[in-house]
Amino acid sequence: MAWLRFLPVGTDRAMSLVEHLEDLRRRVLFAAGGLLLTSAVGMVFNDRLLHLLLRPVPQLTHLVALTVLEPLQVRFKLGFVFGLVFAFPWILYQTLLFVIPAVTPREARYVVPIAALSLVLSVVGVGFGYLLVLPASTGWLLNQAGSDMTLQVSALAYVSYAVWFLAIFALAFQTPLVVLALVGLGIVSPARLRQQWRTVYLTLSLLALAITPDWNPISNLLVAAAMIGLYELSLLLVRVILPRR
Repeated sequence: MAWLRFLPVGTDRAMSLVEHLEDLRRRVLFAAGGLLLTSAVGMVFNDRLLHLLLRPVPQLTHLVALTVLEPLQVRFKLGFVFGLVFAFPWILYQTLLFVIPAVTPREARYVVPIAALSLVLSVVGVGFGYLLVLPASTGWLLNQAGSDMTLQVSALAYVSYAVWFLAIFALAFQTPLVVLALVGLGIVSPARLRQQWRTVYLTLSLLALAITPDWNPISNLLVAAAMIGLYELSLLLVRVILPRR
């Protein structure tokens, strides 16, 4: 594998505990430095990031600050989230540099692709939630106010809501990795997963209802279809990656 040349695979068998701790300290410092740098960039572009979060919800034309500290809290929160998202590949790379030396070249062949697949699935999940589900779900929730209520949404409350909303989709889209782990550990077989497809489809549909904060059938159907599609992708990956199972 070409990428193995850039990672110190299987080189630390003789490292002492002190050397391991020193390596861990170095990786944590490098990861934290990258996070601080990208978070600072996020704070510079705070206004654009807030506008980007508001774009899928045209009903929210104006946010309010309920306390003196809230504008600063929003700025820090958006900057940190932006920094965490864009520093994640760097943090993941530092994690691999710490873990990879302890594994064999054969094991390393799976570590890097799985980490890359997790990153891709997270990005796809956030994009799916932002473009398709966040507008429909949030719009439906706001419409429940009707004509008798005047909505005044605080900036911090909306930013927290939107960030958690997208984070849930990033985690939910890790379904293929969960299935791969279950099959790889021998907990469940691909044949059983295929035989129990009705139960799995029902479970995923209920999970879709749980992770969407509204009762809008459109957003529920979108999420359920995505979860079922991910499940089918999981079975395909199992056949490709773990054919003997």
